[in-house]
Amino acid sequence: MQDRLQEIYRIEMDEMGWVSNLQDFVVHDGPGLRVLIFLRGCPLKCHWCQNPENQDTSPQLSYRKSLCLDCMQCAEVCPVPGAIIKDKEKRIDRTKCIKCMNCIDACLGKALQKVGEQMSIQQVLRSVLPYKPFFDHSDRGGITLSGGDPAFQPVFTLALLRACREHGIHTAVETCGYTKYDKLKPIVEASDLVIYDIKHMDENSHIHGTGISNRLILENLSRLCKEVDTEIVVHIPLISGFNDDEENIGEIAKFVSSLNKIRHVDLLPFNELALEKYRALGINWEYTEVKRQSSEHLARLKEIVESYGLEATVGGLW
Repeated sequence: MQDRLQEIYRIEMDEMGWVSNLQDFVVHDGPGLRVLIFLRGCPLKCHWCQNPENQDTSPQLSYRKSLCLDCMQCAEVCPVPGAIIKDKEKRIDRTKCIKCMNCIDACLGKALQKVGEQMSIQQVLRSVLPYKPFFDHSDRGGITLSGGDPAFQPVFTLALLRACREHGIHTAVETCGYTKYDKLKPIVEASDLVIYDIKHMDENSHIHGTGISNRLILENLSRLCKEVDTEIVVHIPLISGFNDDEENIGEIAKFVSSLNKIRHVDLLPFNELALEKYRALGINWEYTEVKRQSSEHLARLKEIVESYGLEATVGGLW
């Protein structure tokens, strides 16, 4: 039996997953000091997505003109005529680019970057374990899996959570909850904290904004609250003109309070900084002119959540 367990653990450690980047010394996505691990792939297609580079698992080519030296070395190594253009503002004709990534190594200013790589559990642990002394000396510090959505890569996510637990590392998972329950439940059970997104209570509005119904998301959360002991908090990304009205926030708070398990709701103001990511990926963003909600409006939404007996924060859980 022991040999079999060791073999299973070895297989899990060799499991490969798609990762975009690791961000260290994060303090808002869970308690204590944390390393935020962005996994690739998401079942939703939110119009306002804050991490467009993680919507699917295939690697993306990012271009930041502020770093470009205009040396045109990228054109020298590109195998596709016309894929690299002289216009520094654009540089890449994405209708022709085949994402061979030859240009990355040739780019002297590092303006061209590959976003997304496959990593094994062992590789992730080697990056994370040096931070364990910082985790241990902060309030339940550890790692937070974000994305995309970690549940989009359920095998890798579960293996990584188990490996971190073996090393005594606190784990948090951010998820939209849109997946089969039998895949989601083991992930939640293997986590110390789950940060669960609710974007809208109206099904038609949810479909319009994300491309899918919210029924499975709400059903999964209801079942989790009945069947698992893991701490769960709700995260509401506030999108101007879509879900940041008082009626919707009240409906979400009413639903969450009825579950009799979740005590904390975090209201996340609209993030204008995502615009730079869209530009780097050559994507037009329909929320380019949208601004963060006013302090007065955020305070009012916080009051509404608290009126249902819930704790509420704005822009960070801890």
